[in-house]
Amino acid sequence: MTATVLPLSYRLGKFLGSGGYSRVYQATEANSGRTVAVKKSRVSQRVKRTNIRYESTVLQLLQGHPAIPEIYGYGQLPHFEYLAMELLGPSVKECATGRVPVKTVVSVTEQMLSALEHVHKCGFVHRDIKPENLLYSLTDPSKIMLIDFGISLRIKPGPPKKYDPLKESKHIVGTLHWANLAPRDDLESLAYISFFLLHGDLPWRSSSSHRESTKMKVKRIHATKAAASGDELGIGFPPEFGYLLDYSRRLEYDQMPDYEDLRKRFAGLNGRGEDTEGPLGWSSVEISEEPTNFKVAHDENNEGGMGNDKSSDEDTDEESNTDSEENFSDSYFSWDISLWQLHGARDRNLTLPIEQVEQAHLSSMPAIVEVTK
Repeated sequence: MTATVLPLSYRLGKFLGSGGYSRVYQATEANSGRTVAVKKSRVSQRVKRTNIRYESTVLQLLQGHPAIPEIYGYGQLPHFEYLAMELLGPSVKECATGRVPVKTVVSVTEQMLSALEHVHKCGFVHRDIKPENLLYSLTDPSKIMLIDFGISLRIKPGPPKKYDPLKESKHIVGTLHWANLAPRDDLESLAYISFFLLHGDLPWRSSSSHRESTKMKVKRIHATKAAASGDELGIGFPPEFGYLLDYSRRLEYDQMPDYEDLRKRFAGLNGRGEDTEGPLGWSSVEISEEPTNFKVAHDENNEGGMGNDKSSDEDTDEESNTDSEENFSDSYFSWDISLWQLHGARDRNLTLPIEQVEQAHLSSMPAIVEVTK
């Protein structure tokens, strides 16, 4: 006998953060009183291919791994769509205020290797692996969770479509300092995160002139990344970190990483005095001397985030995202509507095969039917 799936109602609380197309709030679930995180995006009900609906489906297909947040419900209501999920703590970026102890970096790397193996074996590439998308678990101080699957794509076999983003003026997928496209690139971005935590920064995250164009910034970062080998960035640290970066760069475009070998390499650090059990420690550590080839001038505002290529893939007719002003006098309040960017249909590349959509729907995720302030 199939269990009854009850509709959900939420009351929004404090604002937690924002992304490329949504804002996240702490919220309370009616009846149960459970505290959750609710992602909210402004979109017309006429739009069928919405961003959060896509992310909710991807998350349904990825459920079951300890690093994947639990999801509770989805709903597309007038003017907004919502996704309720497990409430998590601060990000790795927020926790790491300086150089992080090696044993913490080892634990974060091991957990994310396991998470990426799960994501890739389920047929997806995350495409936005960065410290802001690795969040602390509120129930387990030793646990890190992977979030933000809004631009994740199915892994496609065969050679990639080649283009020069500088010549064609296309956006970088993901975030500039961590941008990635394939399984190997997810892994390379994880290696960058490891070095970011070990050093307290990365050499290409240097201050740039406000007059520097996006093309010049992309060119500068690409050149600096290419010049930095794993051995050079890993001076003074366990060689496994340098190996992770250099190995990821040697992979073919559609080659699946050897996660078993990588797990063994990092597990071996436990036998060399790096005990990774217990709560994660984030206190800054002193390093006697920074390698001469590692020079940074960190600029907190130099994140360089850019979204997907939107050059020719937005719907302009059947899924136009417009709402008349007179329809805004509802529970959302007209002043609230004006604060939100109106989003259209998602990129057509962010579309799953019907078999995967049906598989996700079998889990019968509850519908969100009401959200109040």
